[in-house]
Parts: sequence; C-alpha cells; structure tokens
Amino acid sequence: MKYVIVGASAAGISAAKKLRELDDDSEITIISKDTKVYSRCMLHYLIGGQRDVDQLNFTPKDFFIENKINWFKGKTVTSVLPNQKSLLLESGENINYDKLLLATGASSFFPPIDNLAETEDIYGLRNLGDALEIKEKAEEVQQAIVIGAGLVGVDAAIGLAEQGVKVTIVEMADRILPLQLDAKAASRYQARFEDKGIEIVTGARANKVLADANNSVKGLELADGQIIDGNLIVVATGVRPNIDLIKETEVKVDQGIVVDEYQQTNLDDIYAAGDVAQSKESFSQELTLTPIWPLAIKQGEVAASNMAGVTTKLSDNFAYQNSMRFLGLSTITYGLIDTDDDNYQVLLVEDKDNYRKLILQDDKLKGAIFQGEIDGSGVYGRLVKDEIGLSDKLDNLFNLSYADFFKENKDGVFSY
Repeated sequence: MKYVIVGASAAGISAAKKLRELDDDSEITIISKDTKVYSRCMLHYLIGGQRDVDQLNFTPKDFFIENKINWFKGKTVTSVLPNQKSLLLESGENINYDKLLLATGASSFFPPIDNLAETEDIYGLRNLGDALEIKEKAEEVQQAIVIGAGLVGVDAAIGLAEQGVKVTIVEMADRILPLQLDAKAASRYQARFEDKGIEIVTGARANKVLADANNSVKGLELADGQIIDGNLIVVATGVRPNIDLIKETEVKVDQGIVVDEYQQTNLDDIYAAGDVAQSKESFSQELTLTPIWPLAIKQGEVAASNMAGVTTKLSDNFAYQNSMRFLGLSTITYGLIDTDDDNYQVLLVEDKDNYRKLILQDDKLKGAIFQGEIDGSGVYGRLVKDEIGLSDKLDNLFNLSYADFFKENKDGVFSY
C-alpha cells in the first residue's frame, strides 16, 4: 500500500503518525510546499521574537526517520489525477498513490480594497514565509496597520507590538474578535491591547491603500476619509481553502472539499482533513469549515484510520469552540456567544478578574463564555455539544462539574 499525504501541518502530520501506528510496512509519503514543520498558531511568537523557527516545530526530533516517512518538502502539487491515481507536481514529476489525503490547508484572503494588490509591503499571515517577511520588515518601520481583528489579526498586532512597532488595528465590526467574543469579553481584551499601545479602530471599512513614489505602502484611507499612517500592512480578513489542485477533478467542492464522517470525499481512496475540508456534522445539516487546530489533528487521525482499513467515524466534530490567551488573559467559548432573541435566557457573573456568561434555551445550554479563570469550563462545552437537559440543575449553573452528570450503571460502571 502506498499512502500519500499533501500537506505537512496539523492534519497531515497527525495522519502520517496514525498511519504508521496502524501499518508498519506500507510506504508513507508527505508532499508539502513548506520546507519546515511549524505551528501556524505560533507564528506571532516568531514575529515578536519569543521563538525562533525551530521552536515552532510541533513534531519530535527525527519524526520522519523514526516513522519511516518520505517527506518531499518544497514541492507543489499542481493536479490530482484520480483516474490514474497519481499527482502531478510543479516540477513535472508524477507521484502514484493507493490512498490519498488532501491536507493542503488554506491561504490568506485579500479583500477588494483599492490599491491593495498593487502595493508593496502588504502581507497575509498564514505561513512561515509570511511571518519571516513581516518580522524582517518590522525591524525597519515604526508604524504598522492590521486589517481585521480576528484571532490572526490580533496575534499579528501583538507580535508587531512586541517588536516596538506602533500598531493600529482596523475592524469592520463593532468590536475586536467579533466571531469569538461578545462585546463585554472583547472590551476586556481591547483595554489590555490599548494599554500596550495598540490602537483599535472598530466599525471602520478600509477604502484605499496609500503608496509613495516607490509603490511602498505609507498608509490606509478609511471609508470615512480618515487616514492611518503605516509602512507595513498585515491583512487578516479570512482564508480560502487551497483547492486548486482538484479543480479539474470530480471531487465535490462547496466552500472546501466536502467530506463525510469518515473524512472521505465523494471519490474512492481520496480523503481530506484540516482547513481544506468541509464536514457535514452529524448534529447539523449545515456544511461547516472547521479550521481549529485540535479538530484538524482529530480529522487527520480519522482519515488515516479509514485509509488503513480501520473504519472510524469522526465522533466529535464540534467546531463551535474557541480558546485564546492574550496578554495574560485567558478565554474559552462554546456555541453561541450572543443573541438578541427573547427565546433565550442569558445569565452573567462578573467581577474584576472574571467574566462568565451562559446562554440557555428550553433548559439546554446553547453557549458559554469563560474569561479569566477557565478551569472546569470543559464540562460546559460538553453540555452545549450534547444538548443535555439542565432542568434539575438550574439553581447551580455556574458551579457544575463532570461529577454532576455521571451515573452508575447496574454493572457498577460509571457512564456520562
């Protein structure tokens, strides 16, 4: 059996590891544009100087040798040829496979802002090359602009600020981290960012990138006419799955490559996992992109199991979870973060150091935010995901633990 994996990030690496655990003899090959293994979640540490490139590696030393994995690094796959069960590389090489996993990830999406594509010193933050270029440029400039205040944008801003660069974040929504946090939780972070010297402009739309005579960026014009100075712009406005390599095939694509609960595409022997994959969750009929690092690892393992003939379903595809820690403040959220619907009940507990919020409907937890002290919050994620009724626990909702939901069966075994 010849297994081929395209992509060497969370999903691809976890799949390769699982394949070797299940199959000690078959050939395993990883093909990637990257020449190093690194965590995208830690790229801002490279920008800020807290880690070097080697410290971004999340695999053990000699991982490829010990697991007998062939790594074709610095190689780009241009086409998948399902009828021939082969891959065409940019170099002209052909690589045959018996089972194929596409873990190609996603690329930064640049919105249609006037003069954005034509101007120098504009960067996404998606891969190691982006981070290295941003870090190098940050050593030359005093002011930078980050467009987009999601997780990537905030990471970029903090990394740049650590380099002594004055940073302005521009966000269209009314708050930073709008997909992850409600207004209160976001405001707590915003106060910390501003104390660190990061300026935040919300409710603002970027209109035009301003450039000097050398076509280098010198600022950003907003829709209201405001001018923000800066000689470096990081665009953090979303991603697009890397699906060009299958565009001439019959592999089903919606927003990403559509997979079932086995991580298999609509074609035999082709699987997908990670940012490029789009799953149809067992508890929802909506197709959902799931770019969460732990979930990408889990998807890679499930895909590998099925590639090796061990039938395995993705039992937990709960995508509505976010965890973060910025400037010493931790937050974890599950499910809904806000609602204007009177059909929901919202409970709040807040003090100087902590903020907790629960959203209920029909005695079931639909969302939760824990900011500050997050120990013990895991049970609330389980309650949201499994839609467990809480009618007999409504008087103690902020003090629940797993112990409140375990029961002893007749055979003496505890179950959830």
